[in-house]
Amino acid sequence: MISGMEWLRRLAAAAAVTVLLASAAAAQQPATPPQSYVVYFDFGSSKLSMLARPVIAEAAAAIRRGQQDKSLSHVKVIGYSDTAGSDESADRISRERADAVRSALVREGIAGDFVTTEGRGKHELAVPTSDHVRNPRNRRVRIMLYRPGD
Repeated sequence: MISGMEWLRRLAAAAAVTVLLASAAAAQQPATPPQSYVVYFDFGSSKLSMLARPVIAEAAAAIRRGQQDKSLSHVKVIGYSDTAGSDESADRISRERADAVRSALVREGIAGDFVTTEGRGKHELAVPTSDHVRNPRNRRVRIMLYRPGD
C-alpha cells in the first residue's frame, strides 16, 4: 500500500511531467501566420480595380487598430505575377503592384514608413502553373500585418 506522502510525491511528479509535455507541445506549434489581405490584378496591369478598394480599406482599418493598440510591428506588401512573360517583366510588374497597394494604404492614412514593399515576380505562385500561363489568382499582392516578434 502507498503511503499518503508517497502518493502526493507521485501525483506531483505526474503533474510536473504533464506540464513539461504541454510546454514542449506548445513550443513545437508553428507560429501563427501574420494576418493578410489579398488584392488581385488584371493581366499586365498594376492598376487597382474597384474590387481592390474595399480590401485595401479593410486592411488599412486593421492596420490603424494594430498601430493604436501596439499589436502590429510593421506591414509588408508583397507583389506577385503569373508566369506569362519574361522573368524581368514579372519582377517589374510585381514591384509595381506592391507599390500601387502601398500608395493606396498611404492614401488611407497609413504612414509610409510603416509599410515595406517587395516584388517576388513568378516565385511563390498561388496556383502552380507551367511557364507562360495567365492565371488570375497568381496576379496578386498580399498585405501582411506582422505582430511584434514575427
